[in-house]
Amino acid sequence: MAAVLLTALGVAACGAGGGGGGADDDRTVEVGVVQLPIFAPLFVAQAKGYFAEAGLTVNVQNVKSGQDAIPLAASGKLDAVLAGFSAGMFSAIDSGLDVKVVGSMGVADADKEKPASALVVRKALVDDGSISSVADLKGRKVGALGGAGATSAFFVGLALEEAGLTINDVEFVQLSSPDIPTALQTGGIDAAFVSAPFWNLAVDDGTAVKMWSSPEGTSGTGTLYGGQFVESPLAQPFFDALARGAQDLQGDARYSQENLTIIGEATDQTPEQVASVPLYAWLPDLAPLPEQLSTMERIWMQVGALEYESPIQPDQYVDTRFADQVPPQG
Repeated sequence: MAAVLLTALGVAACGAGGGGGGADDDRTVEVGVVQLPIFAPLFVAQAKGYFAEAGLTVNVQNVKSGQDAIPLAASGKLDAVLAGFSAGMFSAIDSGLDVKVVGSMGVADADKEKPASALVVRKALVDDGSISSVADLKGRKVGALGGAGATSAFFVGLALEEAGLTINDVEFVQLSSPDIPTALQTGGIDAAFVSAPFWNLAVDDGTAVKMWSSPEGTSGTGTLYGGQFVESPLAQPFFDALARGAQDLQGDARYSQENLTIIGEATDQTPEQVASVPLYAWLPDLAPLPEQLSTMERIWMQVGALEYESPIQPDQYVDTRFADQVPPQG
């Protein structure tokens, strides 16, 4: 797998000096990121020159998913990866790939009316009384980007556990986010956990009803360092600049025209398009969330998405030292 991925992402591999393995005077950091607004701290830090002020040259490579990029980070071809967590990440760590989770990325905020993502249910099933709560999803088909082993399924698992069920009480249907509103409309699925604007589209056209959103502070994404980069002198300056980008996105500041323009340029959108969709929030120090990661692992273990049976202790793959040393905001 690693060999195939390295070939597929040859651009990332070619000439990647890597902050962890280059010459002593090489201050280049190779970063893989999924091209989504949820990773805005990276885009803001780059555009506002925070990495440059730290004496770093940051080369940003777009990757399809974190699972694709983890072998590159483990081998030193990438220094850092910003992506969603998945069952594949845990399986890769269990297999011995040398990466560390060093930070979180987008977290759910307190807005329950317009959250960045939500669990929605087909309105026809609500109207006829078949489903009145999350507990009524037992035995139903639930759409999720990436299927049972992906971040969306983790959030569904959280909702089900709050209702006294488990992740095994539903049937997951792997769908791309743009296909979910149509699948709800045609009855191909009964519910789905999906990000904005796709849950909004289904609700606004009368196809679905929003039934649950993530608890405040919940995250399914983060920053990983390759094992070599963890010990690099560039690791802390890079993280500090990344956190500085997050600090510029606190509260309503995330919707400033400057930030919307930066996020739009990084994700091939207009500022208006970015503003039209609820954004996630970010912790000012981008601290990793070990307890949530353990919950992810447990839920994916329940559904059989992991290739091992005994949980990995968080201190084996989570490194909090970089977030712990971020300068205070302001």
